[in-house]
Amino acid sequence: MNTAIITLKKQLRKDMTARLEQLSTIELKRQSDEVFQKLQELDCFKKSQNISIYISMPTCEIMTTEIIHHVLTTGKNCFIPRCTKSTMDMVKLASLEDFNSLPMNKWNIPEPRLDEPRENALDENGLDLILVPGVAFDKNKNRIGHGKGYYDRYIKKCNAWADEHGSQRPKTVALALNEQVVNEDIIPVEETDQKIDCILTPKSIIC
Repeated sequence: MNTAIITLKKQLRKDMTARLEQLSTIELKRQSDEVFQKLQELDCFKKSQNISIYISMPTCEIMTTEIIHHVLTTGKNCFIPRCTKSTMDMVKLASLEDFNSLPMNKWNIPEPRLDEPRENALDENGLDLILVPGVAFDKNKNRIGHGKGYYDRYIKKCNAWADEHGSQRPKTVALALNEQVVNEDIIPVEETDQKIDCILTPKSIIC
């Protein structure tokens, strides 16, 4: 474990959080709407049937509620995160009503209960597309998350599942605010960090 990299990542998260907290709810909504429009134009989104989507926090990241509504109402399968202290799986949402009735977790994010039986994305057909959150991204498609490594481990797990089952690896698309894209030399990279296939911001598509 590289303590210097860990320290750099902690500082970047702190600096980025301070920057993002300056954004108003109106600005968050405006940027989220623009990213949603770009997402709908991506071929990998149009062609995907099984999609995992993070449920957005109240502040500091692209809002995903409208994306979830869209996926659920257009006949695609929507999978959302369910976490323990050390693991994350993607479990299926049955409907809009199901989504709207989810209980809140300690971060004030809706999340299915751990004791509730739900279809796991890797039980059947796997995932076609993973929409990925993060704290910061760069134009080389590096990403820094919140520090628990959930998405890095999950993407690696999905790729291994796809290889084992002879299917295509899921595409990974990060949804980012303009302010979350930093210069190429700012994000420290470790071996366990997974690059993203594509990053969408209101200003650009980095693929």
